[in-house]
Amino acid sequence: MVDKAPAEGGSAEPAEALAALVAKLRAELTGVRTAMRNRAVIEQAKGVLVERLGITPDQGFDQLVRLSQRTNIKLIEVAAAIVGTTSPDPNAPDVVNLIDDELRQHVARRRERPPAPSPASPAPAASPARRRASRTPEVEALQSQHQLLSARIAAARSYDEISAVLGTAPTAWPAPSTVLLTLVDPDGAQRGVGAHGVAGEVRSRWSRIPPDPALPLVVAVQDAETLWLSADDEATRRFPVIGQQPFSGATILAAPLVAGERIIGGVLLTWAEVLPDGDELRRYVAALLEPVARQVDALIGDEIASAWFHVEGEESGQAAPAQVWLPTVVDALHNPAALLSPVTEDGQLVDFRVEYANGLARQIFTGARVDPDEATLLAAYPALGSATLLPEFARLLQDGQPRRLEGLRADPRTDGVPGPQTLSVHAVRLWDRVFAVWRVATEADLMYDQLLQAERIAGTGSFCWELRDPEPRCSPELIRLFHGGRDAARVPVEELTASVHPDDLLAVQDAVRRTIVEGKHLLAEARGAGRVNGRRLRLTAEPIFDDTGNVTAVRGTVQDVTEERAIEARLRRAEEALAAQRHRLADERRAAEALQRALLPTDPELGHMEGIGICGRCRSPERVGTVDGDWYDATALPDGGTVLVLGDVDEQGLSSMTTAARLRYAVRAYAMLDMSPGDILTAVNGMLCAMEVEHTACLVVARFAPETRELRWAAAGQVAPIRYTAAGRGSVLSGPLGLPLGEIAEMRYTDTTVTLEQGDRVLLYTGGQARVDRRRGGGLDLVRRAGEHVDLSDFDAVVAHLIGALNVADDEDVCAMLINVR
Repeated sequence: MVDKAPAEGGSAEPAEALAALVAKLRAELTGVRTAMRNRAVIEQAKGVLVERLGITPDQGFDQLVRLSQRTNIKLIEVAAAIVGTTSPDPNAPDVVNLIDDELRQHVARRRERPPAPSPASPAPAASPARRRASRTPEVEALQSQHQLLSARIAAARSYDEISAVLGTAPTAWPAPSTVLLTLVDPDGAQRGVGAHGVAGEVRSRWSRIPPDPALPLVVAVQDAETLWLSADDEATRRFPVIGQQPFSGATILAAPLVAGERIIGGVLLTWAEVLPDGDELRRYVAALLEPVARQVDALIGDEIASAWFHVEGEESGQAAPAQVWLPTVVDALHNPAALLSPVTEDGQLVDFRVEYANGLARQIFTGARVDPDEATLLAAYPALGSATLLPEFARLLQDGQPRRLEGLRADPRTDGVPGPQTLSVHAVRLWDRVFAVWRVATEADLMYDQLLQAERIAGTGSFCWELRDPEPRCSPELIRLFHGGRDAARVPVEELTASVHPDDLLAVQDAVRRTIVEGKHLLAEARGAGRVNGRRLRLTAEPIFDDTGNVTAVRGTVQDVTEERAIEARLRRAEEALAAQRHRLADERRAAEALQRALLPTDPELGHMEGIGICGRCRSPERVGTVDGDWYDATALPDGGTVLVLGDVDEQGLSSMTTAARLRYAVRAYAMLDMSPGDILTAVNGMLCAMEVEHTACLVVARFAPETRELRWAAAGQVAPIRYTAAGRGSVLSGPLGLPLGEIAEMRYTDTTVTLEQGDRVLLYTGGQARVDRRRGGGLDLVRRAGEHVDLSDFDAVVAHLIGALNVADDEDVCAMLINVR
């Protein structure tokens, strides 16, 4: 009960009394907790005295009380001094004879602590015997404080209590201004769990400490290294956050908490002042990390035991006191999820056992003909698991980095799934296990990806504008169309309007109005502006009606038709150019045909040759629509003889016919000078090489003397003429065949003379057929035996036989001349 004093402050008196009672109870509770932590140290000191002095436990306690009263030191500090004095030390003296004197001397030295000797005047070195006989007061104080704090840490029941123990002000070193305890989360980050001093602000701001290399605590945990840092040390330069609150301090200790071979967390201590130099001080401060790690590990085990869903007593039917938060969370997921525990053989990870799976995951296991209660990773996905999932999960346990695996393929032939599956797996480390969530792509997912690809290929984006919403819903390709490669979540209506060229805006707005108001389909094309300047866009949309016939939404597409319009423009230009080319070629063809008709002799001209009859034919390929540079000619000479010419200029068209005309009149001119056929070819070759360097020509020139029936001939690039007797037997005239005209200017051509008989016939034809003859073989022999197949007096039949024998294609030219000796 609490006696109430007379009211002086009105209604505030009960509140003040209640506050005083709470403060009193809190102080008592703190005292009880402190006494419980100190009890272990006192019991250790009693045990030391019992063992060393050979007395009873009660006598040992009386000895402690007597020493406390005699030295005016608290009982717990006397006990800590005894435990610290007798801690394992190879240089420790015999406690039986020195304990009382050492306690007195220790207390006196602590009260009157002399300044440490300066480096300029170091204390004289003690002999080894002296060092073994006594220890410095600083070492004794550190040992006693270590024992006291270790006992208090072991008695702590929360992370904050551990932090409070580390934050108390020992007599051997100043109290830290900041104490922060962290645990390493499954994903590698650190979570603040205990704090003291200004570290309360640290924990509120850094509830999860990211793996930032600028933080000493992060580096200490990742590198498993204890860091002592000072504001003026060189090592602090790689930690720019040192000089910023709340991590600032004159001295900083950042260290990992190691339990066995596992790093379970970290501890951060900061002091506002610089700690005195000395390896002993830092060694004993760092030695506290081992009991801290043990107690933190014990608290972690208690948390797991209270939060895990596998607890002892379930099999016997007893009520499990554990919380079931993990199954609750896993069962609430909309995707298959499972907690996987590693399975090892001879220290090697060989599989993962499904420790818990939600209903969706169990359905998948059942579909794969795997017992959900006995499922393993490799049993569910043999091929995919061994090739991808098992190695990735093993690395996840090592580095703690979450894994996001997309586009995995499960084959029904190797993985036991009912059909081909595409999976995406997300996994994180959860303590020493793997928590995996995966998703099997549905037909709708695959179709969605396919539609996105189709939009990308076609350069089309889609949208749906619910008229009651302020913004349309756009597909990713439409957003990319308007924003390029930049990230954007939408395309506002005002941006769509600003993307139309001002000259086309009115027409587009009218089309949109007809769609929204009148419910008509929309089809418009406009030039782009703004972000899509220089592009051409085609807008296609259709209205969506409600039950009353009103338009409630518009769905459509926007297609980039810039390339299509560019191709159409190029096609139009090409068609126009082709039409112009056709007109030009038609004009050239008509001119070439006119020139060819002018070059070829007429029947009356051929009929006035003395002693011979001449028939000629030039066939241009009608299907190709060109005129080749072929011609034949017969000219009467003043002496009564006749010059016979058959030529073929390379290439086609008006240019080749112009060259043929020049050659025709040059041959006639040289023939009038009474030059032999060989000399004529030599002269024409020089002219062609000098004036028509872009053309070559094949030519045969013959001179017939009617009095002697002698035929002198020379050929440039042509085949030799064929002679048919009156009986129809054919033979090839022998003689030299020179290179085509225009090849070599220094070329010299020679004549060959043959005497013909009455009734003989001589066939001249262009060299194109000769090349075909040599390529195909056997055709020349058929031409030579033409008299056996056709009537040689029928020139049309001879030409038809020549074309068939030499397999002349329809798109090749033919020129032939048949000479009949009368």
